[in-house]
Amino acid sequence: MTTIFERIIAGELPASFVHQDERCVAFMDINPITRGHVLVVPRRPVPTLDLLDALSRVHLWETVQRIGRAQREGLGSRAQHLLVNDGKAASQTVPHVHIHVIPRYGGDTLHTLARLTWHITTITLPRRETPQRRGQLEAAAAAIRDALQAR
Repeated sequence: MTTIFERIIAGELPASFVHQDERCVAFMDINPITRGHVLVVPRRPVPTLDLLDALSRVHLWETVQRIGRAQREGLGSRAQHLLVNDGKAASQTVPHVHIHVIPRYGGDTLHTLARLTWHITTITLPRRETPQRRGQLEAAAAAIRDALQAR
């Protein structure tokens, strides 16, 4: 079965990319918990971290670190939540390894905790794509891309 991430990586579905290389991609979450929420996804479709080869796993986490720094520099976030739902029992809804890099801005605790709780305990229904939503995702993606390229 082809996952939604495989379709995004193949260019079959739209996404606002912030990073692409031979091992992984990073793009904006269509259902962001906070502004600038990014998913870092290996190109190879494996369901859990333990099935990812060591080099790809290290590269994935190095990319997560770079994305977090770019969120701070490009969007003014102050910290990040890193979230991995690694397996179905951990509420993983897409059986393809992915790491959520969720920017935190300070003063956003209640909003963020409520959305995080919802995210890890239920299936998030996809939001309908709108030009306004895509524009917001693209604006955040551009700020993160610019910060990545400035390094």
